[in-house]
Amino acid sequence: MISASTKLTAVIGNPIGHSLSPLLHNEIFLREDVDAVMLAFQNADINELVSAMRALPVHLIAVTLPHKESIISLLDEVDEKALAIGSVNTVINTDGKLKGYNTDVVGIAVALKDATLKGKSVLIFGAGGAARAVAYHMKECGAKIHSYDRTFKKAQTLCEKFGGMALELAALNGTQFDVIVNATPVGLHPNTDATPVSKDIIRKGSVVFDLVYNPLETRLMREATEKGAQAISGLTMLVEQALEQERLWLGREIGNAPYYVLLERELNKQHRP
Repeated sequence: MISASTKLTAVIGNPIGHSLSPLLHNEIFLREDVDAVMLAFQNADINELVSAMRALPVHLIAVTLPHKESIISLLDEVDEKALAIGSVNTVINTDGKLKGYNTDVVGIAVALKDATLKGKSVLIFGAGGAARAVAYHMKECGAKIHSYDRTFKKAQTLCEKFGGMALELAALNGTQFDVIVNATPVGLHPNTDATPVSKDIIRKGSVVFDLVYNPLETRLMREATEKGAQAISGLTMLVEQALEQERLWLGREIGNAPYYVLLERELNKQHRP
């Protein structure tokens, strides 16, 4: 029950209407007996959002597109790993002091825990905040990074930071990849017919990880399965990065609960004819 002592937490981005973070975090609060509520705040201006976070105050902030990079300069402190990634998806407000973290990389590591990455050829679609977290993890695991972005300069910048090779669109068909990661919103509901990559570059036995979680099975994942590749949903990353956000804020472990089932049920409900 919400009261005057209930702590406010938020997910911020633009757009934000598709986010499942409020559903997930509010379920965590319920199960962990935490007197808090998460709401969604949409604004294209990150300066206005951060000012509001300080003023209200908001105690835990989940940061999503397009603010994961632009928020960094507005924070009082940034965790060392988040600085190395160059992307913040989590902010903890402690007595008015805002500290940024990156828990996306935790979700990515869990999603790819069964994949062999050392020495493997990896293609990352996108070069934004999520792609930076993917590239950081791939570098830590010793993978060979390839980056593609519609803006070639962004792909080059990512590769300059994490190592690897930026590719033009024409070069994708001429290279074999062991792992393909979609770190863009391409394929996100309602544009479910879209895919970031031609299925021709997906090969049997490879791993295809789509950070998009709505719908549960994207076109990219479906085509990966058809080609005999292992398809991994972004739902794993969503849940695991959120649990890490709560660990950071609450300072303790979070108990096991059917969070995946909750989100799968919600997504199936949204797409029911």
